[in-house]
Amino acid sequence: MTFFLGAQNTEIDSLKTITKSSSDAYEIAKANLILSKLHERINLNQGKAFALKAYQYKSNDSLLAETNNQLGRFQFFTAQLDSAVYYFETTKKLLQKLKDDKRVAVVNISLGAIQLRQGDYNKTITTLTESASFFEKANDSLNAAKCYSNIATAFAELELFPKAIEYSEKALQVFENLNQVQFRLITLPNLATQYYKNGDTLKAIDYNAKAEQLATTLGDKRSLSIIYNNLGDLYLNKDSEKAKQYLEKTLQLKNELNLKSGIEVAQSNLGYIYLKNRDFKTAITYFTKAEQNIKGKQLVTVYNNLREAHKGLGQMNKALEYAEKLNRLNDSILNSESQKNFMEVQTKYETEKKEKAILQLQTDNLEANYKRKQNRNLLIAALSALVLTLLLIYFLQKNAKRKRIIMEQNLTIQEQDFNQLLKSQELEGIDAIIDAQELERSKMAADLHDNLGSKVATLKLYLESYDDKEDFSGFYDKLKKLMNDTYNEIRNISKNKNFGAQIDKGLIPSTKVIAKQISDSKKIDINVVNIDVNKRIENTLEIQTFRIIQELLTNIIKHAKATEATIQFSEQDNILTIMVEDNGKGFNLKTSKAGIGLTNIEQRIEKIEGELVIDTSLGNGTTVILNIPL
Repeated sequence: MTFFLGAQNTEIDSLKTITKSSSDAYEIAKANLILSKLHERINLNQGKAFALKAYQYKSNDSLLAETNNQLGRFQFFTAQLDSAVYYFETTKKLLQKLKDDKRVAVVNISLGAIQLRQGDYNKTITTLTESASFFEKANDSLNAAKCYSNIATAFAELELFPKAIEYSEKALQVFENLNQVQFRLITLPNLATQYYKNGDTLKAIDYNAKAEQLATTLGDKRSLSIIYNNLGDLYLNKDSEKAKQYLEKTLQLKNELNLKSGIEVAQSNLGYIYLKNRDFKTAITYFTKAEQNIKGKQLVTVYNNLREAHKGLGQMNKALEYAEKLNRLNDSILNSESQKNFMEVQTKYETEKKEKAILQLQTDNLEANYKRKQNRNLLIAALSALVLTLLLIYFLQKNAKRKRIIMEQNLTIQEQDFNQLLKSQELEGIDAIIDAQELERSKMAADLHDNLGSKVATLKLYLESYDDKEDFSGFYDKLKKLMNDTYNEIRNISKNKNFGAQIDKGLIPSTKVIAKQISDSKKIDINVVNIDVNKRIENTLEIQTFRIIQELLTNIIKHAKATEATIQFSEQDNILTIMVEDNGKGFNLKTSKAGIGLTNIEQRIEKIEGELVIDTSLGNGTTVILNIPL
């Protein structure tokens, strides 16, 4: 017990930390959703609050569907059935959009449970039997068992207790085989109630005891409130003191969890115990609370008990008042039932009367129609022959015309297809020439910008970082080396040698070289980290990727005003991931216009079918993630 709760509390604390420290909205929403699920059986109000926080994130349909489903569960637990239906139906729409048929079927289990709560037991059995059949065919025994459990409850409400027990035992067997503790906890008290109403008190007590032990181990207060209520009812006339203890625990837990369902039954039963013990004042207190929520024939019992309690205190006026309420309510119920019976008889009588009148009218109409038909048949026969002849001529002409039109259309279509083929071939040839010219121009412009741009930017950085107090000879050597590299780049570009892409040792070593060159300026420190990339990449892909990194470093030097930057390489599932981070001033993605550097990066990423993600905001630096398929 202690280990489970401790582990759960550790998980809750960890998730709360994510919601406070993470800057990723999706991760925060996911953490809030998990927190909501963890609080479902601990504190409904807190669980619902976490779900509503997750609900604010609407950029992921799958997560939003799961959040709507969780909100539907909370509305169901607090008896807000219309709201629960809204959230479950919204969940279904999102899942249908995602074409997730299995999760749609799972949501239908929840909707079936609402039908059960609304008292439409036959519809519940029909809906969930179909769902159970679906899950049985899919070999999904867990969801099939969830259907069995609710079917059992519907049979119990119809007082078909042997069938209810059959389905509950069937569900319990699956939950035990799959070690589904929470579902066992739901099924055990249901079975206890079904056995009790079927006359087997010993089995009812046994199943409730198992449920109580399991709920206590899990710290499931909501289930404990149901179990204690059942046990209080079981012991009501056998051991009033034990019944009282269970019922008081029930009220305490239901008030703590803000659960309204079933609380009036516990209050009424407690009032009955105090009435039997002649503690009339306390009995009146509980009966008065129960009176506010209880209805129908159960309210008759409460009025009768209130009358007896006030009589016990010698408060005859109050006793008389409740006696009158009792009589009025009894009369109302009897009148309702009598009126219902009268209406049924009246409806039956009126229906039979109408049916007789309709039958007589039909007979009269048949006689008149027979005479009219005799006079009309000859005329119809002659007209029919004429009409059939005209129709035959019409359809023959129409058919011939239709065939001619179809033939003409086919010829036109064939001619259009031939012309379109010629035009397409001509356009493809022209496009290929234009694309080749544009590609060469774009490549030259991009490589000039990337290669020479990064080196000239580094050269500028060197000049700006020079301090008069430094040894000029060391500074001069660095400056001279960079000037030589720049000159060689220009020569290589002019000779069309991969436009200066000198990465013979590989992408990561080349990145480390350029990072060291820039770091030597002492204005920015660039760190290169290789996590798990151990193989060489195809040469063309290496060149394009290196150009993108050069462009990103140029942007950091020119615009970011950063003092530190990190380039991190990793690989998973044949995807190369490069993350470039700096601690610079950042920028506003929505308002900033893309310069030539960013445009070049986007074009290169598109060319190698990669993915570009930029995360930045004013004052918070910039993170660029490149996902490149190998």
